[in-house]
Amino acid sequence: MVLTKKYPVTLTERLELGNEEQRFSGSFEDFVQLLEICEYPIEYHEETIIAMSIASDPHEQIVANFIGELHIIFKGKKEFHRYGSNRHVYLEKAKCAYSPDLSIVKGTPDIFHYSKGKSANKNPWLVVEILSKSTRTKDLGEKLPRYKRCKSLEYIIFLEQDSCLVTVYNRIGKSFRWMSTDYDNLNQAFDLDGHTIILKDLYENIDFPATQS
Repeated sequence: MVLTKKYPVTLTERLELGNEEQRFSGSFEDFVQLLEICEYPIEYHEETIIAMSIASDPHEQIVANFIGELHIIFKGKKEFHRYGSNRHVYLEKAKCAYSPDLSIVKGTPDIFHYSKGKSANKNPWLVVEILSKSTRTKDLGEKLPRYKRCKSLEYIIFLEQDSCLVTVYNRIGKSFRWMSTDYDNLNQAFDLDGHTIILKDLYENIDFPATQS
C-alpha cells in the first residue's frame, strides 16, 4: 500500500510547519502507513490525520509528576498496566486513534494491530490529558465525547497546564452517564480507585503565568 497523499514525514519537515498542531485530510489507511514511517506523534480523528503540537516544558513536568503518582498507587498491582503518550488508544466504534498523555488498562490489554509492530490498546480504564491553549478545543470538543462512549473507561482526567485546574470524570455505574468534578486549589485532592491524589503533587515545580488583567 502506498500513501495517497504527501504528508510531512521527518521531524524537520514537521517543525517547518510550526509548533502548533497541524491537520491533514486523510484516510485511516494513510494514517497507518504514515504511522510506520513518520518521526513525530500523530493521531487520527474522523478522516483527519493530526500532527500533534510540540509539548511544552510545563506539560512534560506535569506528565512526569502524574506518572510518579501512578507508580506509587499501582506499584505491585499487576492488573494495572500503565502507559505514556507513545501508546495509542484505539476507539473502535469511532475509528479514532488518540495518544492520551497517560493511560491505564485494568486487566488484560485488548490489542488492536495496525500492522506488524504497530498496535494500540482498545480497553483503557483511565486516560489523562494535559490541556493547553492549542489542544483544549480538540481534547474537550472531540476527544471527550468519544472517550465517554468507550465502555472500558472509568476515569477521564483533564489538567490545565497554565493554571491550577483538574477536572475528573467518573463513570456512573455501568451507564454512559458521567459525573465531573473540578478541583482548583493546590491543597485539594481527588480520589482515584480509593487512593488520594493531591493537586500540589501533580503541579510540583510548576510556575503558573501571572493572571492577565
